Amino acid sequence: MARCYQCYSVLAAKDSECFICGTPIPGAKKKKLRSPKQPPKEAPPITPLSNLLFIASLVLAVVSFMVGEKMSLTVSATLSGTLFIARIVSDRMAVKRQLALRPVTIPRLDR
Repeated sequence: MARCYQCYSVLAAKDSECFICGTPIPGAKKKKLRSPKQPPKEAPPITPLSNLLFIASLVLAVVSFMVGEKMSLTVSATLSGTLFIARIVSDRMAVKRQLALRPVTIPRLDR
């Protein structure tokens, strides 16, 4: 168990500075939140079609509970699977479209 050199408090292995007095621990690794060279990741776009498919799946769930005659399992599974596959396809097409519209930088070769 490590101890602080200033106040002699107990230090954990992952601490980079003393919790009590705030002195840095020699040899401790500094925590990096994010490297400045890496740009932040872009979130995948949410398409209007994806929102409509989500609402349709909610309506399907509500209708299946409220209707007097229950839907069969095969019909319910087929409709849910179709909505799920359509959402995946629409999201992938939106990502491809977003990548195609991204500006292209060409490095200069005369330097």
